[in-house]
Amino acid sequence: MEISLALFLVLFFLLYITPSMAHLKDLKHSLIFPLVFVLFIAFLIAFNEQSFKSAQYGFSLWLNVVFPSLFPFFVAAELLNGTGFVRAAGVMLEPIMRPLFNVPGVGSFAFAMGISSGYPVGAKITADLRESKLCTKTEAERLLTFTNNSSPLFITGAIATGIFARPELGLMLLATHCAACITVGLVFRFYKRERSEKSSYSARTIVYRAVAELKDSPSINFNNLGLKLGDAVKNSINTLLMIGGFIVLFSVLINILVSTNAIYLAALGVKLVFQYLGIAFSMASPLVSGLFEITIGAKYISMSFAPLSQKMIIAAFVLGWGGLSVHSQVASIVGRTDISIKPYLLAKFLQGIFAAIYTAVYIQLSGILMSQPFPVFNFAEDPVNANWFACMAASSKTIGVIILALFVLTAGSIFLGRFLPQGKGAARPSTKKQ
Repeated sequence: MEISLALFLVLFFLLYITPSMAHLKDLKHSLIFPLVFVLFIAFLIAFNEQSFKSAQYGFSLWLNVVFPSLFPFFVAAELLNGTGFVRAAGVMLEPIMRPLFNVPGVGSFAFAMGISSGYPVGAKITADLRESKLCTKTEAERLLTFTNNSSPLFITGAIATGIFARPELGLMLLATHCAACITVGLVFRFYKRERSEKSSYSARTIVYRAVAELKDSPSINFNNLGLKLGDAVKNSINTLLMIGGFIVLFSVLINILVSTNAIYLAALGVKLVFQYLGIAFSMASPLVSGLFEITIGAKYISMSFAPLSQKMIIAAFVLGWGGLSVHSQVASIVGRTDISIKPYLLAKFLQGIFAAIYTAVYIQLSGILMSQPFPVFNFAEDPVNANWFACMAASSKTIGVIILALFVLTAGSIFLGRFLPQGKGAARPSTKKQ
């Protein structure tokens, strides 16, 4: 039995059988997430060894790489937000940020820290600015679209040097990543644009306002330095613990998707797009993996059988997109504010597209990587095309897990539908004669 058939049965049950049961009509929407959670727990049990190793890998990545690299930036950002420096700098940079990105000058702090420190520093600072009432809801949503990016150290070091072993390509990926980020910021300056009076940006007025912000804003001195530093460390650790949890969770999730061949199934649809664009089919599965997590996706991209130029283009898209792991972290950070994450998700997708286009144009104009002959369509090295049924076939564990989850869902649904009281809006048979 193939996993495709098993997944089809699950979808068929949810979309056709469940809605047709009269006693489940009020529960069909409530059963989606319970089913997902039951499946996830069941897969954790079925693939316990792989899940344990992937969780170890995610924790090691967070402890050895993410925590040391982000902790100082978080503490510094917390301390700076406690002074008038950010507000004064915002006043000074208002003539630049407002015409270009239609955001207040304080957004320059989020932009600079986000593009130099990496995910999710930009989102953290944007949320702090919104909580401090330094920008409106719409301005914060505009700001979030282009301030959360991969760091230069991650792009040039971890990706170009560590994964692809081509350090000379790091500057290209970094340049196209930053260019795509700025392009998105320019595009979203028109997001919910409102007509307002033009502000005057005379040098004297700007200086006076900046000095006033420095005087009126709370300051850090020797009396409260210990308290402010302790609060900054505590808030930074809490944020990093949340980030670590997401990294471990998505590391396990991707491992489960690979173990059940779900990655390969999703890649089948991507192949149709790649066929039209002339991209090697072997890049489909790595791209799908990169949609979930950048590092794992980049690793699979580097191992794929494809021209290096195409690898760079797909890697640029993945870096611009950021991955669902990062987006989950961002959603958790901005969840305490009124900032909507929908514009951010659209912006990250556009940033991935722009980064891929800029990378392709750079390669075409510079001639770099163009001298390497390589087969564009190679079926022998593609794990999906090389052995379709081998990749589609599920292990006995996978089939058992899905059947068990269906059984639990069915039994629970029947129990709830039979013993729970009907709502006031439940449909009743009509007794009137027609």
